[in-house]
Amino acid sequence: MGIRAERMAFRNYRMKKKNAHFLLILVLLLSGASMVAQVKSTTVQTIEGKKYYLHRIEKSQSLYAISKLYNVSIEDLYKCNPDLKAGAKANQEIKVPFAAAPAPPPATASLATSAASVVVIDTNRYQTYKISKGETMYSLSRKLNLSDKELLNYNPSLSTGLRDGQLIISGEKNRKKISVPAAQNKPILTQREKPGTMVMDTLSNRMVAKPKKSEYRIALMLPFKLEQTLAMDNNELARSNSNFPSTPALAVDFYLGFKKAVDSLNSPGFDVNLQLYDVDEKDSARAAEISNDPVFRQLDMVFGPLHANTFKIVSKRAKEIGIPVISPTTQQNKILYNNLYISKTSPSQFTLMESLADYLIDSLIKNNANIILMTLNERDRKELSFVTAFKKHYNERQRSLGKTTRDTVTLAKGMNGVKQHYRSGVANFIVCLSSNQVFFTDFATQLALYAENKDMTLCGWQAITEVDNIDQAYLEALHYIFPYQYNLNHLSAYKSLTEEYKRLQETTPGEYYYIGFDIAMYYLTQLRERGPDFVHQLDKLPMETNYMRFRFTRPDRQTGFDNRGLFIFKYKNYQISSTGWK
Repeated sequence: MGIRAERMAFRNYRMKKKNAHFLLILVLLLSGASMVAQVKSTTVQTIEGKKYYLHRIEKSQSLYAISKLYNVSIEDLYKCNPDLKAGAKANQEIKVPFAAAPAPPPATASLATSAASVVVIDTNRYQTYKISKGETMYSLSRKLNLSDKELLNYNPSLSTGLRDGQLIISGEKNRKKISVPAAQNKPILTQREKPGTMVMDTLSNRMVAKPKKSEYRIALMLPFKLEQTLAMDNNELARSNSNFPSTPALAVDFYLGFKKAVDSLNSPGFDVNLQLYDVDEKDSARAAEISNDPVFRQLDMVFGPLHANTFKIVSKRAKEIGIPVISPTTQQNKILYNNLYISKTSPSQFTLMESLADYLIDSLIKNNANIILMTLNERDRKELSFVTAFKKHYNERQRSLGKTTRDTVTLAKGMNGVKQHYRSGVANFIVCLSSNQVFFTDFATQLALYAENKDMTLCGWQAITEVDNIDQAYLEALHYIFPYQYNLNHLSAYKSLTEEYKRLQETTPGEYYYIGFDIAMYYLTQLRERGPDFVHQLDKLPMETNYMRFRFTRPDRQTGFDNRGLFIFKYKNYQISSTGWK
């Protein structure tokens, strides 16, 4: 299999025959709605004077779905089944405690046992809403601005499922609003959970110690896009051989990888309670709503949202109440400024560019090469900023090594400039920091033809390796070198993890599965071993997992942590190989 074929197989999110499977996972995770696959057990057993349902876990069924199905908390499931903390398994039989049915509100008629019975609603007192096809508890709670518990208190029948056209209570008429004194609206900045436990000095913007605990509440804010995906016709997807939308698919993969790490780390003295939130990149209102919810205060750590605009909203509120927030994918360094509660795991493009310069300096020392040629596309301002930054960083590094910077970097415009500055008898490195596919394709083609029997190496961005129009043979001939934040050659170390995913999902995992796993392993391992205060010391806690490197730095004590851990790859023998550079 060629390089591009391997990369596309790895990154492809096509679900083949299992498009519906991602949709099922999303519903189980977030909606809590009744589904055909969600069948309540009829087997009841009395154990030590208490009644329990004996439930057999279905394939891919989450504890969240089971808790919603039986109207019990996940904590209750753990108490009755301690072995669940090591991870739920398909066909595993568990005990589910009987839960008290939610009491109906006053003035509502009691429900008959028949599913076809009609509930009489006092319309003088209550507002009503007719359920439409495809709606879920999750979508209803958002639309009506009610929690699941409030919906069930008003409408006990919803515990057995939602029916198209069903009339439900959506709230009380003429309900008096309770005014809150202005002082109570101010965020609590100095205490959390335990009186006297200081978490932040807002005047100096510095972290204050928190105690180590045995249980932590961790939030994952990911773009599941539940309402959009629930409206999809899976039969039509199968007929047209279409792909499941990539954004929800990568969110599910990230969650599954993260959850796998949580299951492997959970132990009697360390319990992670995951809380999931569906936050899209454009849903600023949703991000603000979550951040201002009282439940948000109880969180110990937040991962996400994945996109910069919603991340800024959440991280700003988290800073006010002292909650660490991790950005798993955003490359922008500006999200770190003046917020020491933030850390981001994805190196910026400038970090990647600087590391490429460092690698080349190390290579020049070893190979006695003495020239680097940079190509310019003057119409691309972003590329020009990279060129300027590359030359500046390269020269500063050279000076730090006690070497002259005169004529170290030659700026060449296009192919004619490369020919003009090419020198025989030395290694010539051509650095092209353009993301313009048309420009790069044309340049790489010309350079490959010119470079025959010459010592020339082309360097640039990883994304270029995925451009369809570039002949891979040219990149091979030019020994193409690029920096990347993920270890593309070490997935064999995750063989058992990958095989389990394939067995359960019947498809190949995308890279976000491994990203989610590694990020969870890094942060939660530190949390388990060191307690919450480890977030102050990320720069002293480097770690290399199978797919990522964690090497955090920050420019000052008021700025969040940036991960500068990455890898340098090159084309060799028609394979993408790691250079081993660190």
